[in-house]
Amino acid sequence: MLFAKNINRICKERGTTLTALVKQVKNSSSGTTAINKGYLPKEAEMLEYAKILDCSVMDFFSDDDEEITISPRDEDEKDILRVYRSLSRRGKHEFMAMVYEYENNKELTGGNDNITAI
Repeated sequence: MLFAKNINRICKERGTTLTALVKQVKNSSSGTTAINKGYLPKEAEMLEYAKILDCSVMDFFSDDDEEITISPRDEDEKDILRVYRSLSRRGKHEFMAMVYEYENNKELTGGNDNITAI
């Protein structure tokens, strides 16, 4: 129920409620109870919720209690981790969107690393 817990927390931080948020997106409050019982909304709805709440969809799934230790293999990875860890949640989301876009472009070009930088 991590999603429900996080979206309710973010709503509270933004001075709103999950019911008000769902009404704004769906023009109905139906779905609020389902979310609180563990139902995950469709991707498009999650994106709307994130936009309205000015956060990342990843924030709905974050688990701040769980710390993962990652050891960089070389200086490049060390620099990437340093930059990533210094970003805000929104910045991390944007950074990862660029990574996924790069990864997708690499697959489309057959692994050719000589593509235009993002």
